[in-house]
Amino acid sequence: MATPEAERLLRVARRDLKMARRLLVPEVEEASWGWAVQQCLEKTLKAWLHIVGTKPPQTHDLARLLLLLQDSGVDITDLLPLRAFTTFAVQCRYEDEPEHLGLDRTAWCNRAEALIDHAQSRIG
Repeated sequence: MATPEAERLLRVARRDLKMARRLLVPEVEEASWGWAVQQCLEKTLKAWLHIVGTKPPQTHDLARLLLLLQDSGVDITDLLPLRAFTTFAVQCRYEDEPEHLGLDRTAWCNRAEALIDHAQSRIG
């Protein structure tokens, strides 16, 4: 079911993804890029929760959002790797020397875009 809030969150998620794609250059710290992707994923998962009729909590914890999706009947098996991005929401934002995870930035941006597209397709 489409909701104005789900549609709004997906528009903002696309904006966050656009920023993440601009941060693909090697000179940009992984922590800065990861924060942009985390924001994109968080908003996409919250939009998806709205679509399935669940009001999302105010949280940056992607694992928690995924569990709520699972409780709503969504198979989250393929989405479990997204949990790794929760670290970018808080820890990496405030640490001056965050651990480098060596993530494939382009692949993760593409995966985030596919997730947005999937959520959008559920609006119908």
